[in-house]
Amino acid sequence: MTKPTNRIEGEVRTRNQYRKPSNTEGPLVSIITVVRNGQAHLEQTIKSVLNQTYNNIEYIVIDGASSDGTLDIIRGYHDRIDYWVSEPDKGIYDAMNKGVDLATGGWINFMNAGDRFYQTDTVQRVMSSDCGTADLVYGHCQMVYDPDFSLIWKAKEITDLWKGMIFRHQSLFTKTSVCKRLYFSLDYKIGADFAFIFSCYQNKFKFSNIDLVVSSVSAGGLSDTNIILAWKETRRVVVQYHNTLKVNIYYRWMILLAYLKIAAKKILPSKIRNRARSLKYR
Repeated sequence: MTKPTNRIEGEVRTRNQYRKPSNTEGPLVSIITVVRNGQAHLEQTIKSVLNQTYNNIEYIVIDGASSDGTLDIIRGYHDRIDYWVSEPDKGIYDAMNKGVDLATGGWINFMNAGDRFYQTDTVQRVMSSDCGTADLVYGHCQMVYDPDFSLIWKAKEITDLWKGMIFRHQSLFTKTSVCKRLYFSLDYKIGADFAFIFSCYQNKFKFSNIDLVVSSVSAGGLSDTNIILAWKETRRVVVQYHNTLKVNIYYRWMILLAYLKIAAKKILPSKIRNRARSLKYR
C-alpha cells in the first residue's frame, strides 16, 4: 500500500491540451511563479504572465502547500499553465530550485506571487533587445510603495554588484543552463538570489543591462521587511570573494543606515518618506 502524499500537480504540456505556436518569435522563455498562501495577489501575477504578447512562453507555478484559496486560483487557469505543483517545501529558494529543474526553455524569469511585468509586451521587448552573447539580461523595476506612489528603480552597472543588489530579481532573465549549473543556495534565508547573481558574476558569466523597465514590484517584500538581515547576508556573500577594509566599512555603514531607516519609518509620515525616495531615485 502506497503512503498518501501531500503533492498535487497539474500538467498541460504532457496532455497536449495546450500547444505552443509553431511560428514562434524567439526562444522559449520559462516564467516561474513561486507562491505560498498568496490568494490576495497571485491572480494579478498570473494574468500578467498570460497577457504577454510574446508567444513562446512556458509558464510554471510552484506552490508551497497553500492553505488559503491559492489552489483554487491556480486551478482556474489550469488550461493555460504548462505545469503547476503544490507540495511542502523548504522555503522560497527550494521552490525556485524546483522551478529551475522543471524549466525546459532557453531562458528563465522568476515572477513570484504579487509581482508582475511592467507592460504586456515586456517579454517581447526583452527577447528582442540586443543582448549579444549575454548569459543574464536585466533591466529596471517599478517600485510600488502605495496605491498613490511609485517610482522607477533604475538598474546599475554590474561593476557595482559588490555594493549589493543593483536590480530586482524580477527584472532578470537568466539562461536556463546557468540556473541549472548554480541553483539557489538554501544556506540563506533571504539572500540566495543575490548569492546566485554574485556567483554568476564571479564565474565570468556575461551580464547585459538593458534600458527597459521589466517588472513592477510592491514594496514590503521579504528583503524589504527584513532589511537588516538582507544587508548582513549580502555582506556575507561579498566578503567570501572580497574581504577588504573598503567592503567591510561600506557594509557596516549600510547596516547602520538600515537601522536608521527603520527608526525613521516609525516616526516620519509616509509623504515625507516618499519624498525622500523620489530624491534618491532621480
